[in-house]
Amino acid sequence: MVNKNRLFVGSIIALVATSFGFVIRAGLLFEWGTEFNLSGVELGWITGAGVLGFPLTIILFSLIIDKIGYHTSIRIACAGHVLSALVTICAGHIGDPFWVLYIGTFILALANGIVEAVINPAVATLYPESKTHHLNILHAGWPGGLVLGGVLLIAVGDIGWRWQVAFVILPTLVYGWMLVRETWPVQERVAAGVGYGGMLRTMYHPLFLILLVIMVPLAITELGTDSWITALMTSVLSNTPVHPLWVLVYTSAIMFVLRFFAGPIVHRINPLGLLACSAGIACIGLVLLSQAGSVLWYVFLAATCYGLGKTFFWPTTLGVVSERFPQGGAMTINTIAGVGMLAAGALGGPIIGAIQDNSITNQVQEQVTELSDEILGEERTALLGTVPYRPLNDDAVAMLPEEDQERVVAVQSAASQLALKTVAWFPAFMFVCYVLLILYFRSKGGYKAIELKAEEETGGVEGPAEF
Repeated sequence: MVNKNRLFVGSIIALVATSFGFVIRAGLLFEWGTEFNLSGVELGWITGAGVLGFPLTIILFSLIIDKIGYHTSIRIACAGHVLSALVTICAGHIGDPFWVLYIGTFILALANGIVEAVINPAVATLYPESKTHHLNILHAGWPGGLVLGGVLLIAVGDIGWRWQVAFVILPTLVYGWMLVRETWPVQERVAAGVGYGGMLRTMYHPLFLILLVIMVPLAITELGTDSWITALMTSVLSNTPVHPLWVLVYTSAIMFVLRFFAGPIVHRINPLGLLACSAGIACIGLVLLSQAGSVLWYVFLAATCYGLGKTFFWPTTLGVVSERFPQGGAMTINTIAGVGMLAAGALGGPIIGAIQDNSITNQVQEQVTELSDEILGEERTALLGTVPYRPLNDDAVAMLPEEDQERVVAVQSAASQLALKTVAWFPAFMFVCYVLLILYFRSKGGYKAIELKAEEETGGVEGPAEF
């Protein structure tokens, strides 16, 4: 017998484990950069690895999950989460620290992809009449894990970053215990008799392709920024009593609470209306955050706006895909998530890191010209050679007189924040796309969820449902 409540709660805890690893690495990014003398681009690649492996496993397991079973998939995910912690802990003891951190973070992303390959289609099947609502509640586990992990990092203080990395094992043991022996539901596509051909044809549908394109800026706006936000705020809040990780914790707490109320909002303005409003608010929040400086009330006002904006992006998009393409099964809902993670990993982290390094280089050369040759390293290039920069040498900065150090830190802080203003173009683009989709559906009688029909139940569907 399927125990819906246990599966649903266990799935939420599994998502908590994925974000636990994410926030711990985000919180340690600045410390790793200092201890191992890593540049912004190198740190960007590490943050990118935290999501880059995700699409590989979420898409692969979407193809085979109905064959190998959810139990086996969850066991592999648990093993991956434990292994990622063990590898990361070895940084500084074996090999090049950059590559050890990269590989450990990449393994975490692989495990995270397997988790979502299981829980996204499972929850959509468990709650066919309220997919968007329950997917939002499910994905409250992500910001919930960010909050728990962030508060834990702040609370333990100087316990050592290797012990902090090991914390991800705790929620891993819990979700493994809850899920590995449970009976899972038959996915709705399989139950309806839709074969692999019908599932794969759905992926060529025009609306699905449009949503794939929009998912790229969506992922960069949410996950790309979240990967960097603590490192960005470290220098900004260095002269305040507020730990920089509180910004990520605060925006995550907003997401955690609001995702439980997605159902009533969607009922009033439909999922596309919610996504359009969210994109507009996120754009404003990022612009404000880029201009906030170190003024605490301004920083958290801007963070509130950004947190409100990003809250419903990911789960509501999954809900739209599940509602419009139920015959796509695990493949469509997980492919959209995989593309998002691929964009955040391959583009979001490195792009924001490159923007920061380039901005810092320019500002140092303009505002502390006499020190630039002393504190800037050799010229490098990022993003396939399109962005030149000279990384800031932290050791050289530490050797400067205190007054000069303060000048350099101020320049670095301001330049880093400006990266968020550039990121604001992504939700602006999303807003335009959602408005156009709303107008299209309005011309066709409005947005409606699609249910599998009788002919689909016998395998009679020749292609995806109408746009």
